[in-house]
Amino acid sequence: MEKRTNSSWQNLLQSFEKGLELAIDQVKKRDVESIPGAKDALVQRLENMKLHFPRNNGDLFKKAVNEKIQFFFFPKTKNFSEAFSKILNSRTHEQDFIINELLNGFVTSKAKAIASGTQVPIIDRMVEAFSKRNDFHIVDHQFYAMFGDPNKPRHYVKNQLEELVNMFGLISKKLIIEKDVRRSEEKVYTFYTFPDDIIKILEEKYLILDTKLGYAYVSKNFDRNVFICMFLANVAINSDNIEKIGGSYTINGICAIFALILLLSFMPKLSVDETNPILNDPGYNESNMSVIPKSWMMRQVLEPLFEPLIKIIAYRLGGGLWLSKVIDSEINKRIHNQIRFLLKDVNKWVLGELVRVEIPIFVEIANIFAEIVVGYDKE
Repeated sequence: MEKRTNSSWQNLLQSFEKGLELAIDQVKKRDVESIPGAKDALVQRLENMKLHFPRNNGDLFKKAVNEKIQFFFFPKTKNFSEAFSKILNSRTHEQDFIINELLNGFVTSKAKAIASGTQVPIIDRMVEAFSKRNDFHIVDHQFYAMFGDPNKPRHYVKNQLEELVNMFGLISKKLIIEKDVRRSEEKVYTFYTFPDDIIKILEEKYLILDTKLGYAYVSKNFDRNVFICMFLANVAINSDNIEKIGGSYTINGICAIFALILLLSFMPKLSVDETNPILNDPGYNESNMSVIPKSWMMRQVLEPLFEPLIKIIAYRLGGGLWLSKVIDSEINKRIHNQIRFLLKDVNKWVLGELVRVEIPIFVEIANIFAEIVVGYDKE
């Protein structure tokens, strides 16, 4: 068993090494360069990675994935409230807004059958729904009004809504009214809310309880980050139960998102020439932004690195079970391409160049790479 595990990991490292070789070759072939020195900087970084990443059995990836991505976003626990609390308290929406935006886009795509009647991202609709009520519940008919499709049978929509509820780890409760006002007959209402343990955590910052009136209001801090953390906590505690987290679709989406984060973190930070007009643009902040030249975003450069990284993320987060779900199917390719294209939506465009905002996770992973390189250079 151990030999097979080591063999799988070595195969993944070798696959990434081949991807580096292909990417380096493609970057060197580029003749057009909008930012002087950008091509050389990327080639140097990729060659450094090829030299350093296989050492110590892929220690670079183990540190980046297990000590940063898994620790902050997929804690090892089987307790839902514990996982939620760790994720919620470790980072903020502002710190990781790019990851939150990517996850928001992914969840919206996954749930598009439910939210087919709205153009607003589904998590934003959830925030809005909970914010408008003073009992911190969403009634089933409210769900139908928000996400239901009049062209589909009610039982179909109901099944889809249950999947959405499970995705976020919400719970359903029933309220039985003995005599309905209009029909004078028993009426059963289903409403959805957060588990009691989660509500206790939310009371610290996101929920305001009025004990006199018996109302529960959401505070101004209650935003999509709460639902993103619920989604991640659900994935964390059910990582070995594929069906409970949405099947291979979720695994491929999650792994693609964090593979993209890893890829962006490894890219060098460029210093643009003082004469470059991008420095004078009001949308550019030199202290926390870095230019990503369009030549770096070529499909021929990204794909050889992106595909192996997806499998590396899958293996580090979910072992052989997750790895077995990352197969070269047309569906998975569409998911991976969708995540890659989301990159343009979550980063800024300034004067025709893509700009990376240096959020903490980028800096932390980049620091791991720098520390390992320096360590090896001293040997």
